[in-house]
Amino acid sequence: MASVRIRERSWRFYRNWLIHFTMWVILLLIALGAARRPWPLYVYLLLAYPVYVVSASIFYAYRTTHPGGRFAMRRVTPEDAGMAYEKVEFLSRDGLTLFGWYLPGNSKGTIILVHGHGGKGIAMVYHASALVSKGYSVLMYDQRAHGSSEGDTCTAGWREVEDLLGAVDYLKTRADVNPERIGVLGISMGGLAALLAAAREHDIQAVVAEGPSAASLDDHGGRQRSWIRWINYPFNWLFYKTLAFMNGSEPPEGILATIANISPRPILLITGGSKKERYFTELFFQAAAEPKDIWEVPNARHNEAYFRDPKAYQKRIVQFFNQALRIEG
Repeated sequence: MASVRIRERSWRFYRNWLIHFTMWVILLLIALGAARRPWPLYVYLLLAYPVYVVSASIFYAYRTTHPGGRFAMRRVTPEDAGMAYEKVEFLSRDGLTLFGWYLPGNSKGTIILVHGHGGKGIAMVYHASALVSKGYSVLMYDQRAHGSSEGDTCTAGWREVEDLLGAVDYLKTRADVNPERIGVLGISMGGLAALLAAAREHDIQAVVAEGPSAASLDDHGGRQRSWIRWINYPFNWLFYKTLAFMNGSEPPEGILATIANISPRPILLITGGSKKERYFTELFFQAAAEPKDIWEVPNARHNEAYFRDPKAYQKRIVQFFNQALRIEG
């Protein structure tokens, strides 16, 4: 069975919860006031946008910082998928204890799997099964504030980079891991962390990032060039400010500024069919240096490219890692 750590709540959680709760009370009072119509309609129309910007920024920053569903976890193990495994714990580079599963393979390559926001390591069991079946060893783990790992504050990938770098450090201590053949596959926030970590850590030899999210306001593409981006800019700006306040960290240098540092190690970016996901993935692809590749899975929703066509997904990532890590297929 998985070890489930019941984490203690910090003062930051209670402060953020109070801000979040107060926001909903204020919205309720505004709604009740609007129903009585003490002011002309145009006043409410003028207030609608700033109220939306502030309330949405607080809501999304709170939900990002404190992911739900962490205490109601079904106890699933890789054994349920027919794979041998070893429960492991290791430290992130900033000192948190992280829980994971190590799945031994019979090739010379090891892949770290990084889940998205609100998930946990076991959610990557399908990707793990595809890789283990081709001989790869796999490490999948719960990021901070998720699953059975320590921490009650998620930082949207900013400090989750330290989790991934801690995973690399752990693998380098294992006698059955070739430290020159370590790759990473991350999804959504995990893809963000994978790209930022690979830009810092040269022991990551290859990166697959599916639907990576933006790390900072700079990752949204610089100067506004459309009316939609002008409308969204105040919300995006306030969201990142509120997020930094709630999680107590500062945004790192973004993906657009650092992704080229991964070269000459290869990158494969995967995007689903949504316009927003394609926008960011294509933006990051343009900023990346060779060798790089991009694969669009048109009908896939966010985080679901594997399930749209498992055989095609498995073939694509195995071929990529085989070539990148110099492993004979």
